[in-house]
Amino acid sequence: MSRRAPRVRRYGPKPRLSYAARHPQRKQLGRRWWIIPSIAIVGVAVIALVALNLWLQWRPPGPDDAAVHADILAGRSGAEVTLNATVLQPAAQVGTHEHIEVSDPAGDQLELDYNLDLGRWVPVTTGEHMVVHGQLYIDPGRAGVHCLHAQTSRGCPYPGFIQAGGQTYS
Repeated sequence: MSRRAPRVRRYGPKPRLSYAARHPQRKQLGRRWWIIPSIAIVGVAVIALVALNLWLQWRPPGPDDAAVHADILAGRSGAEVTLNATVLQPAAQVGTHEHIEVSDPAGDQLELDYNLDLGRWVPVTTGEHMVVHGQLYIDPGRAGVHCLHAQTSRGCPYPGFIQAGGQTYS
């Protein structure tokens, strides 16, 4: 018995190749086509939730007048404070700073020390209400608040602001 090479079909229909065999450069996902869009949707949802969480947490601090009064009585210079204040005297410019005399609801008189190199003049009038956020300082016989800017110097650890007349000065 002699061995012969298999017979090659020369006539007739050619065998049909699969899609993958005809297009080897394209990968088929088959039944798992939904994986990539699902990963993209989950990724976008996670990013949206993180952004929403950050947006909801960012709020300026609310006034705590009792804490300010307690800090003044305890002599806690350097405390971060937010308070409601009433302007007692018109603002005065002292060098590169604007000094505003205010009182809090507990009757404490404070001086706001606002740096004009870092912000514009705060136009306030006597009797006007304002909300102040900054760093408490206590000098002998005098209390005040400074670091009233969003951009502060190296000595100010917390950004601050003044809200008066529907405007925020920081």
